[in-house]
Amino acid sequence: LLPLPPKDLSLTRKSNGDVLLSFGTSYYNQGNGPLELRADHETAGIRKDIERNVFQRIYDTQGNFRDKLVGVFLWHQSHLHYHFADFIIYDLEAVNIPGEHDLSGVRSKSTFCVRDTSKIALTLQNVPEKAGYLICGKEKQGISVGWADTYFYNYPDQNLNLGNLPSGIYKLSFIVNPENWFEEVSVDNNKSSVIIELNMKKLTVKVLEEAPKNSPKIEHIYYEQVFK
Repeated sequence: LLPLPPKDLSLTRKSNGDVLLSFGTSYYNQGNGPLELRADHETAGIRKDIERNVFQRIYDTQGNFRDKLVGVFLWHQSHLHYHFADFIIYDLEAVNIPGEHDLSGVRSKSTFCVRDTSKIALTLQNVPEKAGYLICGKEKQGISVGWADTYFYNYPDQNLNLGNLPSGIYKLSFIVNPENWFEEVSVDNNKSSVIIELNMKKLTVKVLEEAPKNSPKIEHIYYEQVFK
C-alpha cells in the first residue's frame, strides 16, 4: 500500500482560536492481488454497532485463499459506516519553528473505510476496469490492484488540530498499515510526506517538498462514500 503525499492542504481557524490543518489522503495498491478485508462471519447479522474482528483474505494464483486476523471494524458515526481501526497515522513534526513545542498531540491514528475510489496511471497486472470494492460494507471492504482509496480534504476528520502552534516549517507524514498487520509484498513504501511552510496569521500553506517526488497520476472516479 503506497500513500501519495498529502494534497489540498489548507488552514482554517475555529471559533476557539485553534487552527485546523486540512488535507486530502490517497493510498493505492501496487501489489499482485487485492487487499481484501472480511468481517468475522460469526458476528454477521448482529444489528448492534459492535467491534467486529477482521480477516485479510490472501489469494494465490490459482484462486485459493487463506484468512489472517488483522484487526477490527468499528462503526464511525461521523461517516455513518464501518471503518477499519488504526489504518493510517498522520504525523506532524517540527522542521524549523521558533522555540520548543510539544507536537505529540498532533500525531493521530485514523480509521478508514477501505474501498476503490480512484484509478492510478500505472501499467500493472490484474487491474480490474471497474471498482471491485465500491461500498463501505460491514462484511467486506478492499482495494483492488491499480486502484486507490481517497479521502478528500472536506471529509469529516480529514484534519489535524494544530492548536496555537507558531508559524514555521513542518513535516506532515502519512504512514499506512502502521502496525504491519497486513501481509504485503513490501512494507518499505508505506510512508509519504510533505515539507510545508505554515503561516498561522495569514492561514496559508506552502508546499516546499514532497516525498516521494514522482507520484503517479490519479483519476478520481467515485467522490461519494457509499455504504449499506
